[in-house]
Amino acid sequence: MERFKKTNLWHITYKVRNDVRFRYYFSVNDSFDDDWEKRFENLAYDRFNKNITIFKDDKGKEDKLRSYAVMLNAEEHIWVKERNNVPKGKLEEHKFKSENLENPRRIRIYTPHEYSQKNKPYGFLVLTDGDEYINVLSAVQVLDNLIADKKIPPIIVIFIDSTETRVEELKCSNAFTDIIVIELIPWVRDKYNISNKADEAIIGGLSLGGLTATYLGLKHSEIFGKVLSQSGSYWYKPEGFECDDSNCWMSNQFKAIGKLPLKFYLNVGVLETKDRMIDTNINLRDVLISKGYTVAFEEFKSGHDYLCWGETLANGLISLIGMK
Repeated sequence: MERFKKTNLWHITYKVRNDVRFRYYFSVNDSFDDDWEKRFENLAYDRFNKNITIFKDDKGKEDKLRSYAVMLNAEEHIWVKERNNVPKGKLEEHKFKSENLENPRRIRIYTPHEYSQKNKPYGFLVLTDGDEYINVLSAVQVLDNLIADKKIPPIIVIFIDSTETRVEELKCSNAFTDIIVIELIPWVRDKYNISNKADEAIIGGLSLGGLTATYLGLKHSEIFGKVLSQSGSYWYKPEGFECDDSNCWMSNQFKAIGKLPLKFYLNVGVLETKDRMIDTNINLRDVLISKGYTVAFEEFKSGHDYLCWGETLANGLISLIGMK
């Protein structure tokens, strides 16, 4: 940034699209070169901007603040806004214990308004990064609004918190996917009235969670018949796998097998990195379509930054289970 002479004011100008949302922050007295770990520790939000995304720690206290801008022609977000006049679902908290998890994991279960154990079993959605979906992306408000407007049928949603082991768990870990399929789903089924039909079960997530959602669909289409991936991290590849411009590791997995009983919603932001995010998501989309899968694909007008994932969660659910 440049300083106005004899003032404490600094300025910089960027030219951006007039229809996007984007996050930004300051790194004061930055001398870190390519050391992004130190740079992230130094980030500060814009105290003069009222548009702030609040991240909380595991005790509910404000942990990080991130400033963002909404350009003049950006689309209005409607699904994430709480409405006082719609019936509200219920959120219940549990501690899920597993011999394969170091500590009990917080699980929260959303049940729709007038949920009943006597009704026909409900379709369900499983989301990793549960706390972010609830507290940053307003997922509960999204669900209440969609159900009230009859855009989707009443569903049950299982929010799984992520911890410091998130990266290890969400890089296509068979140990973690086994916990979900072998332990968590039966545990929820014992307590809640959820369907045992794969075509009524959605696995979803954002970033690495989108990658893992796709991996769970690949490995366990007998449990999950629908995949909802938001900015899936398809740049991921196991050690030893060579990627080029025409493929990514996840695409290769689907190329190598016959068509599974799966339906997909994929999205990626127009401001995300081209090679790691946009190109790999497009590559996976094209491979899936070539194999005969039904794929809804959305390029939303933001980046890898939490500003649109709440709203596009609604778009994904309408695409996968929308009521006609």
